[in-house]
Amino acid sequence: MLRKLTAIAFAIVLVAAACASDDDSATDDTEAPAATTEAMAGDDMAGDDMADDDMAEGDHLACGLGNGQQATGEPIVIGNVTTSVPGIDFSTGPLMMKAFFDCVNANGGIHGRPLEMVWENDNLNPADAAAAARKLVETDRVVALAGGFSILDCPVNAGYYEEQGYKVIVSGVPAECFSSPSIAATNMGPAYSALGAAQAVVAKGATGKIVTTTGITPTSHYYNSLAGIYVQQHGLEWEDVQHEVPLADATSIVLDLVNRAGDGGGVILNFTPPEGLKILKAAEEQGLIDRVLWGSSTPLNDSSVAVALGPAWEGKINVNAEFSLLDDPRDDVELYRQVTAQFNPDPTLGSFQQMGFVAGQILTHALLGMDPADLDDPVAVNAAIGAVANFETDHLCKPWYFGGLPLGNVPNNWDYNVVPNGVDRMVDDSGCFEIAEVDPILIAVRDAERAGGLTADEPNNWTGGLGSGG
Repeated sequence: MLRKLTAIAFAIVLVAAACASDDDSATDDTEAPAATTEAMAGDDMAGDDMADDDMAEGDHLACGLGNGQQATGEPIVIGNVTTSVPGIDFSTGPLMMKAFFDCVNANGGIHGRPLEMVWENDNLNPADAAAAARKLVETDRVVALAGGFSILDCPVNAGYYEEQGYKVIVSGVPAECFSSPSIAATNMGPAYSALGAAQAVVAKGATGKIVTTTGITPTSHYYNSLAGIYVQQHGLEWEDVQHEVPLADATSIVLDLVNRAGDGGGVILNFTPPEGLKILKAAEEQGLIDRVLWGSSTPLNDSSVAVALGPAWEGKINVNAEFSLLDDPRDDVELYRQVTAQFNPDPTLGSFQQMGFVAGQILTHALLGMDPADLDDPVAVNAAIGAVANFETDHLCKPWYFGGLPLGNVPNNWDYNVVPNGVDRMVDDSGCFEIAEVDPILIAVRDAERAGGLTADEPNNWTGGLGSGG
């Protein structure tokens, strides 16, 4: 248990989830790039526990109004920009948000009207990212931007969104997703998540040197930078190694990583599930599992990863989980499993999907609180989004808020450490703990939280884990 992970605070996370297509865009009417993360076999994690009886006629999921009535009329159009290229496919997140919207639409919609999602692929190209944002705002005339999961959207378009008055809900990847007053993320992004993994690896006794590794992207210099600060603050050496993705020779890579770290050191991965699994399976084949302490950012908190790792990795890799465990019995996580089973064609459960689901929850909450006459007014809609505070969901350790803070927003800044159980899932190893405050943004965020009005004082911790004490 991570009893040493207590007085530390800092947050935000991620990278991506599964290699697939290079389609230019996807909308409600256009097939999105297919995610390649395998679904879990059997009925352990895909919502089957709800059973057919739970979905009997007259029994409605608690999405939106929860009344079982199909929404009709002119749709309320929501847009986002997402990255989907070979080796870096984030499409599972926005597609899960769409699944939640489908559930909302089947249960009364937004004051009777349906939600429609339109998303644009930035193709990991700055010009495409800029064009995508302008198309959504100026041509598609979306009233809100939510659920995007992009490497380039925030650095390319943050200024444009602020000029246009949009309050954007994203699943953040680069630093700019957390340093703009006009953007707030449901997640913590790869940097804060890798930092959480570093906290776990240091707490469990890594010695000498910790090596972090990620794929080469236009913003990858940021992904492991905060973990590096934390490692060095705790008297250890740090080295960051980056590789082209998709990874071509995982065996050579893992031998190099372990040799750099040395016996008793640490290796922290910051990859999507397909790429991270290549390295971990190569480590198993080379007999390297016990040479170092292993950690990972959030993407490997995925049911298919736990199945693929099997018994050799039981308890052997510390995965930073920005969201509650996938088998959390509380209502919002149960709803996530149910919506996945009924409305998402890919039944895999994972953190990326939770990010999209929570973005859908937040946006629906904001829209349902509005005067129906204002739902087509982007100014009114974005004012409602920007005003969201103390939004409770069982997926997060603490309530979510938009914030609009001058240095940027990191509303998700507590999380879990999870480890594979050797069979089919990740299990809690820590309870909710604070991400360490190692940069000015999170320090300012925590000061704003302590001033009151944004979020609750105590973590929303179902596991009986350590929280902020012990």
